Amino acid sequence: MKRWPLRWKIALYAAGFGIVATIAGAVSTWTLMRRSEIAAFDRRLTLDAQELFRDVENFEGGWNNNQRTFREEFVPLALKDHLIEIRGPNKEALYLSPNLDGSLLSDGIEKFHTRKIDNRTVRIGTFHRGPLMLHVGADLKEVNQIGRDIIFGMFGAIPTVLVVVAIGGRWVARRALGPVEEIRQAAARISPRHLNERLPVPPAKDEIAGLVSVLNKTFEHLQRSFEQSIRFSADASHHLKTPLAILRAGIEEILTDPKSSAMQQARANALLDQVHHLTSVSDNLLLLARADAGRLDLERREFDLRAVLDGACDDARTLAEDTGIKVETTIADHLPIVGDPFAIGLIVQNLIDNAIKYNQRDGCIRLMAQACDGQVEVAVANKGKPIPKERAEQIFERFYRARSNQRAPGQGLGLSIARELAIAHGGQLSLVRSDSDWTEFRLTLPRFAESSAR
Repeated sequence: MKRWPLRWKIALYAAGFGIVATIAGAVSTWTLMRRSEIAAFDRRLTLDAQELFRDVENFEGGWNNNQRTFREEFVPLALKDHLIEIRGPNKEALYLSPNLDGSLLSDGIEKFHTRKIDNRTVRIGTFHRGPLMLHVGADLKEVNQIGRDIIFGMFGAIPTVLVVVAIGGRWVARRALGPVEEIRQAAARISPRHLNERLPVPPAKDEIAGLVSVLNKTFEHLQRSFEQSIRFSADASHHLKTPLAILRAGIEEILTDPKSSAMQQARANALLDQVHHLTSVSDNLLLLARADAGRLDLERREFDLRAVLDGACDDARTLAEDTGIKVETTIADHLPIVGDPFAIGLIVQNLIDNAIKYNQRDGCIRLMAQACDGQVEVAVANKGKPIPKERAEQIFERFYRARSNQRAPGQGLGLSIARELAIAHGGQLSLVRSDSDWTEFRLTLPRFAESSAR
């Protein structure tokens, strides 16, 4: 139920509370109505007893002339079917109704009470008039039947209550959550390319409207911060290009100058490596800034991915030669695809560079590529140490080093750039496994790539 839509949860909760309320109402109604029926039953017994006393007093001189000849004629019609026990001044039995079957009603309790007599639930009342004591017992069968009818009727209504409350609860939830659904759809449209989108503010001045207003203000702050970050990365990378180009040209002049000593040549080589490193960082930051702003310039044309992969594998064999790493390939003969050859080649190159960088000596790199269901899948795997599970989710973050091996060259931007380029082609890059056998990344690209609406 945790994964159910909220409107269904509300409907089911409402139906559950409806059932509980119906049961509670049935129990309380049954209790009140039974008390009312018992009280009315007691009043009828009292009236019938008073009628019997009046008949005795009015029969040929009353009790004094008939105390030895108390007959059934004294019993009024309303008490004929009841249990009757009449006792005299000395508690002697003057009359016992034939349906008592030897049972006695007198039990020392003066007020109305209920007892079981011959497997029947009997309501017993005790009445006094002069020297006479009258015990009257009446079967509660009719009262009990009324109680059962009430219970059956109310519990029989539970399915109807359940259906009505569930349907009504879902309708109410749908109406109440309508603005929330509009807000969800609007929030789904907000992305780095559409940061100017805002959530619709409901017309009602309720808690949802207040929450939306707060979220819109937060989105405004995030938009400004994001745009400033993009501008900073792009401007910094752009303004660094000229100084770095001048530095590189100056260092290269030193290297080509025959008057430079061997020490100067060595120092110039070291400086040139750092300049190349800074240039790479600058270019990568500029590329990421363009990706964030949705302004990646991709050249889309049809080409054979097999040729790009073959070139990348040749480079990999050259780079891995010194460490004894083998490169194994399983590539389909023909992989036509529409996209930017340079950008897709850069994705594959970054994956291969990482496979070499984090491999073990005399290890192995495996590259596989195939067409499947209108897509092209490229998998790059290596035999290096596995990526720790707690870091696997962060490997695509910028400047993040999954294995914290600071001796390995790089800036922690390769996987971020590869993922951005894959998304720009409408594809995806993911880590599919990292265990003691293989660490494998998989690139999935549509055959006819389209830009992603991030």
